[in-house]
Amino acid sequence: MDDFNGRTVILAAGDFPGSPAARGALDSASRVVCCDSAAAMYLRRTRRPPDAAVGDMDSLPASFRRRYPDRVFAVAEQDDNDLAKAFRLCVSNGWTDILVLGATGGREDHTVANIAWLADFSETAPGVAMLTDSGVFTVARAPGARLDTAPGMQLSFFGFDQSQRLSATGVKFPVERLALRRWFTATLNEATGTCASLSFSGPPIIVFREIRQNQQPCRKR
Repeated sequence: MDDFNGRTVILAAGDFPGSPAARGALDSASRVVCCDSAAAMYLRRTRRPPDAAVGDMDSLPASFRRRYPDRVFAVAEQDDNDLAKAFRLCVSNGWTDILVLGATGGREDHTVANIAWLADFSETAPGVAMLTDSGVFTVARAPGARLDTAPGMQLSFFGFDQSQRLSATGVKFPVERLALRRWFTATLNEATGTCASLSFSGPPIIVFREIRQNQQPCRKR
């Protein structure tokens, strides 16, 4: 599985990282950029202020803004959510080694929006990933990708273009030029070995992989 240590972490205001993998990634982050109220949550949980707090500031306590005014970046526009605003701040500073944490849990509409943003983020940060307590979301771009897996690992592929067709190897349930007529058409699969491969054209596809401990890297051919 990918190494998530030492990355630029964007911490959203969903469930605070709790699994060993997610908490390890947060503790080892090269910098932490928080979405609005997540800054106060991060300070409370770690006793460390984040490098930046970004958003419309509708839920960040005034006490934090007074104490760390140089770390608060207010963005008033409402066309994008706070995760997208934090992402733009990171890119503007050249921080493209981005790992998103805390983006699930809480309101389900926020969760869905945060996951969907990954496809757009990958245009300027190809290695962007979103780590949860149960798995990781990454982005595969055409013409395909090779994925580190493990036997029995749960896998899902999310496509957002009805004209796309996806092929996959190393999975339990056949995926051969599967028409992605719905964004959930290629979800709920399972890996059969230590490597899975995707082949497709068109827009990016978001991949979910269950977290497995002590996993070996996918062997290159």
